[in-house]
Amino acid sequence: MSKKPVAYELIDPNVNSSVYDLLSVLIDQHHRRLTNAAIGLAWHRGLKADVDGRITLGKVKKCSDLDRELAHYAFVIVLNRDFWLDTRTSNAQRRALLDHELCHCEVALDENQEPRRDARDRIVYRTRKHDIEEFSGVARRYGAVSEDLRDLAEALQSSESRLTTASISFSCGTCRA
Repeated sequence: MSKKPVAYELIDPNVNSSVYDLLSVLIDQHHRRLTNAAIGLAWHRGLKADVDGRITLGKVKKCSDLDRELAHYAFVIVLNRDFWLDTRTSNAQRRALLDHELCHCEVALDENQEPRRDARDRIVYRTRKHDIEEFSGVARRYGAVSEDLRDLAEALQSSESRLTTASISFSCGTCRA
């Protein structure tokens, strides 16, 4: 009798501290609102391409109330283990992927724009969608016709990074879930 493979594995910070170190650096540099959020990291193995030929490289899971009763995490970021550990994956790609997934993690705000709290006085979190939802073909045909696309075009023009569009090609699974 064959055993069922296990697709997920929590990343042990004592074994893979570099992933958690990068997480801490990115939170400190770009995501300070998440300083007190308990964020776990997990590997996912055996991911297959979807019908469009894209492989999900990362995904955020916001932990439900029940999840938070079972473990202390507010979010778990699931990383494609094969991509992350591949020697062809650059540190810049890893950093961009983790940064991207952290952008999905957001504090829920109340009517006074203060962090919302639950009955146990824990901060409530939400999953944030991408800033832009557009097809490249539409942008190619019509240009930056929306404010979202104009903001993206401006961000790309002023980018401090030396990454090119060819050096990062990952799919986000959070918005397709």
